[in-house]
Amino acid sequence: MKITLYTITDCPFSKQEKEYLSSHTLTFEEKNLETNREFLTEMLAVSNNFAGTPVTKVEKDDGQIAILKGFTKEEFDKLLGFTVEPVKPVEVAPTPVVAPTPLTPVVETPPVTVEAVPTPTPTPVVETPPTPAPVVPTQPPAPDPLANVLTSLEQQVNAVPTPPSPAVASAQAGTMPAIPDPQL
Repeated sequence: MKITLYTITDCPFSKQEKEYLSSHTLTFEEKNLETNREFLTEMLAVSNNFAGTPVTKVEKDDGQIAILKGFTKEEFDKLLGFTVEPVKPVEVAPTPVVAPTPLTPVVETPPVTVEAVPTPTPTPVVETPPTPAPVVPTQPPAPDPLANVLTSLEQQVNAVPTPPSPAVASAQAGTMPAIPDPQL
């Protein structure tokens, strides 16, 4: 039988498995993944990409190969053919019947009288009417500058033409208006 054990240095399960194998005088080859990266590639191929340790490959003399992932004593015992001692049933003694404890009689105590303490008269609550919210003067909305432009354009288009002034009319006709002589 050949046993190959893939481990890392600080794995407690790997340590438990090595102690188990040694206690049964089984020889094994340990492949520490931290000392050789090729062992990691080998382990992942053997374990179908199981990324934990320990991984154990057991090749039996009859040609059977078993891959164990992790370590549990029961699984190794079963695979390696070690008999597990049956657990003996534990006998439980019957519970003895205990007589009930007699109750202690209740002793009545005389009632205690308490003098009434006058309650203070409550102070009347004076409600003050709520103060009205301050009135904020509302301002008319600001005129829309585009509306003013539009209105101005409409007025210009719809405006009735006014007759030109005499100076403008004579300038349009090509004649010069008479300029008054200031010396006269």
